[in-house]
This record gives sequence, C-alpha cells and structure tokens, in this order.
Amino acid sequence: MVKILPQSLAQRRKRVFHGWWIVLGGSISQGYASGAFWQGFGAFFDPIVDQFGWSRATTSAAMSLQRTETGAISPFVGYFIDKFGPRNVMLFGTVVLSLGFILLSRIQSLWQFYAAFLVITIGLSFGTFLIVTTTVANWFVKKRSKAMSLTMAGSGLGGILVPIVVWLIAATDWRTGLVYIGIGFFLVGIPVSFTMKSRPEDHGLFPDGLDPALDSEDEVDEKTGVVTPGRAKEANFTAKQALKTKAFWQLALSMGASQFIISASIHHIPAITSFGMSRTTAALVILGVSMFSVIGRLASGYFGDKMDKRKLIAISFVFQFVGTLAFSFSSSPWHLIVFLVAWGIGFGASIPVRFALIADLFGRRSYGSVMGTMMTTSAIFGVAGPVLVGWVFDVRGNYREPFMIMAFSVLVAIPLILTLGKPAERQS
Repeated sequence: MVKILPQSLAQRRKRVFHGWWIVLGGSISQGYASGAFWQGFGAFFDPIVDQFGWSRATTSAAMSLQRTETGAISPFVGYFIDKFGPRNVMLFGTVVLSLGFILLSRIQSLWQFYAAFLVITIGLSFGTFLIVTTTVANWFVKKRSKAMSLTMAGSGLGGILVPIVVWLIAATDWRTGLVYIGIGFFLVGIPVSFTMKSRPEDHGLFPDGLDPALDSEDEVDEKTGVVTPGRAKEANFTAKQALKTKAFWQLALSMGASQFIISASIHHIPAITSFGMSRTTAALVILGVSMFSVIGRLASGYFGDKMDKRKLIAISFVFQFVGTLAFSFSSSPWHLIVFLVAWGIGFGASIPVRFALIADLFGRRSYGSVMGTMMTTSAIFGVAGPVLVGWVFDVRGNYREPFMIMAFSVLVAIPLILTLGKPAERQS
C-alpha cells in the first residue's frame, strides 16, 4: 500500500489551511471568555452577595437565567450564521457582550442585575462559543476532534486569567473589574471575528484542506489498483430530521446530565472559601483545574479521531464523578488536588469530543441549528444546577451536600452515551 499525494494538493498544503487560523482565533476567544466569565465570574460572586445581601440561590438564579436564555437563543444562532456569516454575527455579539459587562458594573438592584445578565447572554450566544464551534465543525471532518480540542484548549488555558481576576477585584473593586473585562471582550473579539468564515466550499476550499477526490489519505493497492477512501460519507441531516431521531434526544439528555454538574462550577470559589481556605487558594485551584482540563482536551482530541467518541465521553464522566465527590469532602488544600486533577481532566475531555460527535452523527449541513437546539435541551439542566447548589447552601448552610448530589447525578449520563446508536439517514 502506498500513499498518493497529487502535485496540486501538495502545492496547496504549502499554505496554512485557513481552518487552522479559525482554530487559533477561536481558541483565543474561548480562552478569554472562559477565564473572564465561565471560570472567573465566581470571583465576583461573594463581593456582589456581600454588597447587596441577596441570597446565594437568588444570585445563582442569574446564571440559570443566562443558561435558559442561551438555550432559547441558540437554535436561532445557526440560522443567523447561515444568513449573515459567522464574522458579522460574531462582531454583533462582541459589541453586545462588552456592553453587557459595563452595564453589570453599574447595577443598583436585583432587576438590573438580571437585565445586565440578559444582555451578556445575548452577547455570549452570538459572540463566543456557538459561533466558534459551528465554524470549526464546518471546516473539518477527518481532523474534527483534533481541531475542536485545540480550540477548546484555549478555554482551559483561560484559567490563567482567574487569579488575575481575583487580584483585579482586590486591587480595585468588583465594579471596576467588570468594566475592564467588558473592554477586554471588545479588544479580543473584534480581531478574532475576522478569522471566522463560512464553509470552506464557499471559498473554493475543502474540509481539512483535502480535496475528497484527491485525498492524501487514500490508499492504493499497487497490485490491484483498488483505492481505499480516506474519508467516509458525511451524514446530511437537517435540524428537523435530526429532531426526529432517537440519537438526538439520547445525546441531548446525556449532555444535559453533564451540564447539570458543569453549570454548578460558579460555586467552586465560594465553596472553597466556605471550606476554610482563602480566595487566593481558591483561585489557584481553579487555575489548576484549567491546566489539567487542557490535558483532557488535547488527549480527547488525539484519541477522538482514532477511537469511539462515546467511550471517551463516558470515561470523562467517570473522572467528573470522582473529582466532584472528592471536592465535596475537601477540608484542606491537599484534598483539592484530587479534585483539580480528576475534575480538570474529565471536564476538559468531555467538551471537544461531544461537539465533534454531533457533527459526526448529523453532519455539517445544519450543524449550528442542531447543536443550538441540543443546547436548548441541556440548558434545562444547566438552569437547575446553580440554583440547586445555592438553595441547598441557604437551607443547610454548607456546600458539601449539594456537590455530593452533583457527583452522583453525572453517573446517569454514562449508560445514555454508551448505548447511543448512529441515526438512520434522511428520516422524514
């Protein structure tokens, strides 16, 4: 068996495939969004609660509201990407997101707090994660897991910003910190948006930079001349067709069960301080989680293109269970090491491969709409997570019990993902 590399393809490969520039830009965007908001916003939790005296359940409800709105908006984002292109959609989202953080810095009441989160939600939906993952999925097929993992690795590296956010609040105040974060979203999001382009076919290119008729991974038997294709036929579902499959709902429920535990991460910093440790220690722990999540993301990207993605996701859920259970019993910084290693790897590994799996099962045709609709379903679980943890703390006075509940909840997702089957093509 020999590899055939046509001259025209070899010449094309001398240039960096634009999909990798999208991955780089998306990684930077995800890194900042993760460090400044998804992982870092917990640093604002205690200062806001202390100033206004709101309950933790009430304050957490803003995050749940954000996830509810994201779920409601997500199905439409894919439509806008197709209509206006990812660049224009991301530009709009970036401006709105920056404005949202500045508005959040000026709040004086609970309704203003929720209203600012509404603006932030719109900005996040149109300016970060969904735009990036949809665009990356459209530009890669054979190397999709690798591309997704490199993109999502930025989210892990964004944890470096968490200690900086904690320091910024201590050096100034939470209001000033929010203003700086809003400006940062603008400075990062605008240049990144210019790397975003629609499907490669719209620009005279092919997914992965490989012409399917001249795929360098094709193998030709020297004796028989039989060609073994390097790329399997893609699935080609519309969003409506995907919704009618068992696989869609099974994957949506498994992602929802995982989102239930992931969404509660806003309580990690307050929980660690309630365990008797400093905010500095809490910030370092979250930084450690981020670093190990990078390992998980990169590992899942490497293995995701080589083995069954369902098994990888199931393994990541086991790591999440172990990490969260250890977290609920933590009483010293040393105990948190188990948490940051297990949770970091499990959380990181689950992210890129699950979104690559969506594209594998349903194709690129309506990826944004399919993923957006699936996020709507998982958002229901994401809403419940933060509020449940905050409510149990308000009632029971500790974070150990709610995080123990979180740990066992993720086990439900394991049989769901392992029994997931490939959907039948072109269902009516």
